[in-house]
Amino acid sequence: MKLSIISDQVSQDLEEALKIIVKEGYEYVELHNVFGHSIETCTKEEVEIIKHLLDQYHVKVSNIASTLFFLCPLYQGDEVSLFNPGFYSIQGDLKYHLKVLEHACWIANELDCPKIRVFPFRWPDNRKGPYGTKQDFEKIIENIKKALDISKKYHVTLMLENCPYSHLPKGKMTLQVVQAINDPYLKLLWDPANSYRAIRENVPKEYMDWSLEEELLHIYPYLGHIHLKNYHYVSGLVKPFVHVPLLNGDIDYKTLVKSIQETCDCILSLEPEVDKKGALLSMQCLKSLCCV
Repeated sequence: MKLSIISDQVSQDLEEALKIIVKEGYEYVELHNVFGHSIETCTKEEVEIIKHLLDQYHVKVSNIASTLFFLCPLYQGDEVSLFNPGFYSIQGDLKYHLKVLEHACWIANELDCPKIRVFPFRWPDNRKGPYGTKQDFEKIIENIKKALDISKKYHVTLMLENCPYSHLPKGKMTLQVVQAINDPYLKLLWDPANSYRAIRENVPKEYMDWSLEEELLHIYPYLGHIHLKNYHYVSGLVKPFVHVPLLNGDIDYKTLVKSIQETCDCILSLEPEVDKKGALLSMQCLKSLCCV
């Protein structure tokens, strides 16, 4: 199975990250934060530097982890803010995000990776949940169709990620969008840990009934990419879902990775959200799981 990690998870310096990735025996890298900003805003000069480094270290790009449609209000009047100042993201209205998507498609093709991560719109600070209502789905589908009108011109596939800070945190929810649109240029980016940590009061009850194994069984025909990280739930904390290395948390990845290997051929890409030591441990653990 092909393995990857988001570069800024091991180092904010792309070349240093590539050195580590190669040393750990990985052949793929996913790009989010490069040169102090999100990948979709890179200049032509910066893209040339990235291409040179990829060639130098013989590493391929697994996915363009853009922040498109994350800090983008779903409805007029929605106020959206960044949950973590360390997460580099563009911000603006739908028109602006669609404009940036055009440039992101060019970047994806330049880096020989016609896959771009998109989000199902950040839930707003000034409107209470639950999110993922019928109206929300209709609006998200309408907007994603507009994005596809652009990406298909460049033969780029959009990867819709279930995100706990968005209107659609569960894989069951993003699956509904992909099935409704039914376009080969739209696939799922599944993050099982994001499904696990979905805020219950924000999610309609009908989307809370699948285990992660059940999610995988339903969504695997639509998968284009997978993110892996883990959490340990600590009751009483303001933020009770604590990031931990891959095999140190509540999700049984020994079982889940085996199931993934048996059902699909997606690239597994780490997004551990821990310190460098924990990221390296996660890389080594994932490699050992996939070599068993």
